[in-house]
Amino acid sequence: MQHNLSGLDFILGDETLLHGMPAQKALPLFAPEVIAFLDTFSRLTLADSEAKSWPDVVSLGFWCRPSSIARMQSENRSAAHRCGRGVAFHIAPGNVAVNFAYSLITGLLTGNANIVRLPGREHPQTAIVVRLIKSALQSHPMMRPRIILVRYDRQRHINDALSALCDTRIIWGGDKTIADLRHSSLPPRALDIAFADRYSIAVINADAYLAHPEKEQLARAFYNDTLLNDQNACTSPSLIVWLGENVQQGRALFWQNFEALATARYTPEPISAVNKLTQLYLLSAQVTGVRKVSGAQNTVVRVELSDLEERTLDWRGNGGFFMEYVARSLDEINPVCHSRCQTMATFGVSSDELNSWLASGFRGVDRIVLLGQTLDFSLQWDGYDLVAMLTRVIALPPSSPSLAPNAGENIERRT
Repeated sequence: MQHNLSGLDFILGDETLLHGMPAQKALPLFAPEVIAFLDTFSRLTLADSEAKSWPDVVSLGFWCRPSSIARMQSENRSAAHRCGRGVAFHIAPGNVAVNFAYSLITGLLTGNANIVRLPGREHPQTAIVVRLIKSALQSHPMMRPRIILVRYDRQRHINDALSALCDTRIIWGGDKTIADLRHSSLPPRALDIAFADRYSIAVINADAYLAHPEKEQLARAFYNDTLLNDQNACTSPSLIVWLGENVQQGRALFWQNFEALATARYTPEPISAVNKLTQLYLLSAQVTGVRKVSGAQNTVVRVELSDLEERTLDWRGNGGFFMEYVARSLDEINPVCHSRCQTMATFGVSSDELNSWLASGFRGVDRIVLLGQTLDFSLQWDGYDLVAMLTRVIALPPSSPSLAPNAGENIERRT
């Protein structure tokens, strides 16, 4: 069946490769040819002078280097007799520049051929990564039929066409994007993996922070978690929860170091100042006890909350807008740890504290990481095991005997 592809812009690949993609064989998990391609891509990325200007691009290069892939393999040794489900159609978010590449590489590692809709917004990092993928393909031409990169303006007929080709559809985006994509039907055995609107928080023990000798390093770690992506990533903490005895002292020093770094490194869009002020007014109008605690500068706007409620994070902002709450124990954050809470970044919180808190049970928080690691991608993401969801398992009979015991008896009973 021919589909209407008018308006589809091929960034890598062409229509012939697109229509031939369902005929591509499903590769086993961590196929050697995929690992070899990623090794070349990683080396090109880490050596590229333009890429070195972008920490998120460099992080991508480190993530898919051979030692990192080997670690992923060791963590998935039980996934024997798995191969890709076929064609994976990835819809990347517009506000995170290199997310499309992590999704694509996950599709490759799990043995799939991949169609990737790139972010509509022109990120410099996206262009760099696409250029490096093209360079790596020159040394691995056998991988060309497995990678198609496209752009288009959300046209329903293109969504229909690409969805009809796929065995798995991976949607990164807001709830509206997911709803719109689901109007486009999938083949009967195809699966949807949807990464919906989520938010993240950070929990910092002020006493541990005051005792830590590398406070500038922690400021850089928090910067990477937040302002590196304009606080747009769902992994970027919007709420900072403070624990400890010396909260006021630790908190003041933390923000002093962070604001100095942000002022030197971060250039917000002009509209960001208006958005943060608007967010402050909206939050103050809807929630009692809100108090602005940051100074006159507008790079970082901080508001203190008197309590936490289920809807508190509905009023989160970006571009340097942070809510803060001082807690006596982890139990006080439970109201915001529902199904929309994705990541919790921590500093100075012990494993015993976390294990005790997790034992109480709640629907939110899929990842707990150290401060500075919220953007570290893994094959377990948003509560999904991507290896399991992007592969199929081939069931094999016992190696011996050649006929299962009582096989004839079972057949006789059924007849």
